[in-house]
Amino acid sequence: MNKIVRFINKIWTHNRDDEGDFGTRALLHIPIGLLMGIPILGIPLLVLFCKYEENEDRWVQDEAWKDYFGAMVGVAITTLIILGGLLWWTYYN
Repeated sequence: MNKIVRFINKIWTHNRDDEGDFGTRALLHIPIGLLMGIPILGIPLLVLFCKYEENEDRWVQDEAWKDYFGAMVGVAITTLIILGGLLWWTYYN
């Protein structure tokens, strides 16, 4: 497991990352971003996620921007899937 974590952190980096855990932190938060990208569910989940991350960063100071980044990648993926589905549906109907 440690080899996988080191591999992910080695290939997915960011210049602001001081602790070397950007890759795994971003990757772990993509699933919540996938859910936040769903139109009806997304807004309440986004508010809850932001409040949680702000509170966690206040007490732990673990650079919450990494978690936000992963979540926004998930939102972008869901948005592209929905947009692709809508374009496909309008083209074939």
